Amino acid sequence: LFSSVTLHGLTSSDNGECSITLHREQSFPAKRYTSDLEGRTPVGEQQWNSISPPVDRLHADLQITDQLSEGRLGQVFAACLVSLKQSIHGEILPNACITLPSQFCIKLAKPEYIRSLAREAWFYEQLAKEDGFSGVITPICFGFFACRLSENVQIRSWSSIKIEPEELLDVPEGEEPVYDLLDDDEEGWYCYFDDGRTSHLDSPWHLKQWKARADRSPFMGILITERLATQLPPKFSIPSEELVRAELLAVLEDLNAVGILHGDMKFNNVMSRASESWLPSEVCPRHGRVHPWRLIDFDRSYKFNPSNPIDNWYVTGIQNSVLDDWYIRGPS
Repeated sequence: LFSSVTLHGLTSSDNGECSITLHREQSFPAKRYTSDLEGRTPVGEQQWNSISPPVDRLHADLQITDQLSEGRLGQVFAACLVSLKQSIHGEILPNACITLPSQFCIKLAKPEYIRSLAREAWFYEQLAKEDGFSGVITPICFGFFACRLSENVQIRSWSSIKIEPEELLDVPEGEEPVYDLLDDDEEGWYCYFDDGRTSHLDSPWHLKQWKARADRSPFMGILITERLATQLPPKFSIPSEELVRAELLAVLEDLNAVGILHGDMKFNNVMSRASESWLPSEVCPRHGRVHPWRLIDFDRSYKFNPSNPIDNWYVTGIQNSVLDDWYIRGPS
């Protein structure tokens, strides 16, 4: 949809507040995760690759309105659409020419975690490749965008980061520390396979490629989704806990069907659907109803082959068991 965006209200320069333009970037494919070491190669290997970033498509001007939260990976902001253009240098279009949400959610990666945001973007791409997942069990994602920061441009919110990365030990002298190591970064790890695909190894976000990059200027990376409503309340404030649990089980059934293990299921990664209804349909084709909850934060997720019965059984057990843990249910 968007090939570029301009953000207002997030950056400043020596001359005061300034806007910044980011372009759609390639996401970072995961390797296949399996518990069945003698299992089959997944069906539809071409589906594993990243989507090529669109070129000369729509350009959106977005105004940051509020900071919503901060997590390990980044800071989250609300934004609204200022204007829509045919392309970055094209004519302004009437907002009514395309159906868009009234509010967007901007996830800004902290400087140490841009690779993780590129990985999360890939999972949103996977969810959008088949009908009935994106906008049904997750928010609609409008893409991963990035740019390099020039020396005189600052992201103002980075000066107020509250959750700092943990200190890394045993970093070789002269080597750049990598804070967002991913589970499938290590070569030869027994439960991750590339199945002959090169999309993971050739990605600019691959650990070797990232360490070898020539340009060391800082990246700014964002993920844009529709803005959802409120997070799942902790256990003690849920009026009907069993009903919520049944609905979350249904959402996890859908996630299993597309071959994704969330990996970080907790109550603040579950959000209620947007208060406005802007999509043509949010009805789940597998359950025949609109789910009230959406899952977010896929940077620690795993992709498996749902047609492998051993993996499907194993992941279903893990995914469903999390609902009985305090981490998802909240403090008692």
